[in-house]
Amino acid sequence: MAAAKRYVLRLPASLLLAVIFGPGSVIVEGDAQNIPESDIRTDPAAKADWPQASFDSAHTGFNRFETVLRRPNVRHLTQQWASLVSGGIHASPVVSDGRVFIGSGDGHMYAFDAATGATLWIGEAQKFFFAASAAARHGLVFASSLDQTLLAYHAETGKIAWTSDLTGVEASPTLKNRMLYVATFDGTLTALDPETGASIWSAEGNCCVVNQSPVVDGSRVFQMRDDHTLTAYDTQTGEQLWRIRAFSVGTLAASYGMLFYSYYPDVVALDQATGSQLWTAPVATSARAGSPAVANGLVFVTQSNLWALDAATGSPVWSAQAASAVGPTVANGVVYASNQSGEWDAFDERDGSLLWSVTVGTGCFGDCTVTLPVIANGTLYLAGPDSYLRAFTLPSRMNCALLWSEQDK
Repeated sequence: MAAAKRYVLRLPASLLLAVIFGPGSVIVEGDAQNIPESDIRTDPAAKADWPQASFDSAHTGFNRFETVLRRPNVRHLTQQWASLVSGGIHASPVVSDGRVFIGSGDGHMYAFDAATGATLWIGEAQKFFFAASAAARHGLVFASSLDQTLLAYHAETGKIAWTSDLTGVEASPTLKNRMLYVATFDGTLTALDPETGASIWSAEGNCCVVNQSPVVDGSRVFQMRDDHTLTAYDTQTGEQLWRIRAFSVGTLAASYGMLFYSYYPDVVALDQATGSQLWTAPVATSARAGSPAVANGLVFVTQSNLWALDAATGSPVWSAQAASAVGPTVANGVVYASNQSGEWDAFDERDGSLLWSVTVGTGCFGDCTVTLPVIANGTLYLAGPDSYLRAFTLPSRMNCALLWSEQDK
């Protein structure tokens, strides 16, 4: 792994605050805690689960509740377990209430014990493989095999709780509070009742949605479509708020009242309220850009390199080698990314320095890592690029007090 390339550029004020006061101390006008309104948790005992694609309904890729894995201790990560997912892996896992859920290449939904990797249940076979992450909450797991019907599984048993009327679902569903937002291939965006699968409202689109999940922040839900349109709707009624020409291969990320996405050759930032363009950063080197992650005043994108951009201006802050088509994720000052050849890396959020790395040998020759690193409750979950889901934790024999006493360097 080559050393990170350094840029001597102005750091955003938000990042300086994070360095001085620690993660979670960021103050940005209009979004004081970098917490999308849609996902503020009122439960003081809320766990640091990863319940849906890119962590939250805003698809920030930022687990702001993680407290165990930190910059000083991620170098101690070791494999805790590895569990077979038959038929190969094409979707990232999600973590909820002590279970890890992941769809397989053989058309089954799997549930594993998050601590041990033991198989808890395997769902009824579906017609095709799972290509998108599930969403899990309210004791249910929401998912669809490729281009099929959206289902809800009972999280404890794997039995099917309900089957929706929606078919042709290819992108991950998005959950916010008591609404489940689902885009179908024909471009239709539908809000469902997650307990019953009943439709609450529906908005038609011209065409089409493949891997662009709905993104929800505050009172707006945003849908990118393959006809090169981006539309904002009211989350409760489905009323169209605005519509512009725009396109991204993957899902948007929403934070700070802005939308972020990659479209070759730029990373683009838009105003959530109007859809107007705020800045572009010409760092995209491929049309196969992954979804951005947003944390502590920075936007992280993976191209031929992993880039950290100032969220306010788009100015590059640092870059490091981590070529990936699926995007990075962030938790507690650490950025996690793959390089598509079986290597997974952890970087320092502040300067891009390499903190940890592991390689899973597969012989796929640089084009097969298609899942996101998932961080939940002190565990890093890596799916593939072979047919195994792996969990990495801090060694139990290590003194936790010693780990916490280490100082950031």
